[in-house]
Amino acid sequence: MRLGAASIAPTRLARANHASNIVVCRSRGVRAAAASTSVDKSAQTPVLIVSDLDGTMVGNDEYTRSFREFWESSAKPPGSKLVYSTGRSLESFTKLIETKSQVMVEPDGLICAVGTKVFQPSGDVSRPWVEDAEWTAALDVNWCCDVVTAAARGAIDACGDDNAHFRPADEQNRHKVTVGVKDELVNVVEDTIRSACESNGLEYKIIISGSGGWKFVDCVSAGAGKLESLEYVRKQLGFELLETVACGDSGNDILMLSGQTRCIIVGNAESELREWANDRVAKGELAVDRVFLATEREALGILQGLSSFGFRG
Repeated sequence: MRLGAASIAPTRLARANHASNIVVCRSRGVRAAAASTSVDKSAQTPVLIVSDLDGTMVGNDEYTRSFREFWESSAKPPGSKLVYSTGRSLESFTKLIETKSQVMVEPDGLICAVGTKVFQPSGDVSRPWVEDAEWTAALDVNWCCDVVTAAARGAIDACGDDNAHFRPADEQNRHKVTVGVKDELVNVVEDTIRSACESNGLEYKIIISGSGGWKFVDCVSAGAGKLESLEYVRKQLGFELLETVACGDSGNDILMLSGQTRCIIVGNAESELREWANDRVAKGELAVDRVFLATEREALGILQGLSSFGFRG
C-alpha cells in the first residue's frame, strides 16, 4: 500500500535468493512445485509467519491442529515467530482463540482490523494484549474519521438502506470505516468516499473485497494496511524480508502479499487472488521464487508452502 488513494478489488470474509524452483508456470499461470533442494540449510533459519485467519489459518480444525503440531515440534526452526493479521477486531479475535484454544497457536503478535491495529503480548493473563501506541498515533496523520464517516453515511443514503449499510460497530475504529454494499452499487460508495477524502486533503486507502453479491468497502488511513503493519512488526521482531512469509486466501490479502517477503496463497484461495498472482508473475512483477500457490487448503497449504520454502524440517 502507499500513501494516498488505492483500490483493491474483490474477496473477503485484511527473503534472500532461494536456489530452488518454488513455483513453475503452466498454461494459465502458477502452480506449486517440488520442495526446496536446500531444506536442511533453510530449516535452521528462523521464520516469521504473518498469516490471515479466516480461510487461511482457521477453517478446518484438523488442519489448524496440524499446523499447531508442527509449530510445537522440533521441525519448527528455532527462534521462529507467528503473527496473525486479520480483519477481525481484538474482541472478535479473543473470542475465536478462546473457542479454538485446543487447535490454534497463541501468536507472538497480532494485527487487527485490516492493519489499523497492532497489538503486542502484555504478559498479563487478565489483559493479554496491549495496543501499540506508536503505530496507532502514526495513523492520525492527514486523516479524519468524521469526514469519512459522514461521506459513508451519504453514500448509504444514496444507495438506500436495503442496498448498503455500516458494518457492525466492532468492525469500525477511528482509522477504519467499513460499509457493506451490493455489488452493483460499489462504485457509488467508493466514489462518494473518495471524493470527500480528496476534497478534504486526507491520505487514505480504499480496500474492496467480498463475494456472494455483497462487497465490503474499507476506507482506512493511508498509513494503515496489512502490508504496512506487516513491515512494522517484521522490523520490530528483527526478521529479514526473505525470512518472512505472508499467508492469505482473499482479496483483502493482496497488498500484504505484494510486498518483498515470501508469500503463500492457500489452495482454497478465491479466484481473484490466484488470478492476481498469476498475472503478476506473468508480467514479471512477482518473482516466482517467492510466491507459492498451494494445492492444500487452509493451514495445510501453509505447511505445504513452508516445506517448499525450506522452513519445515
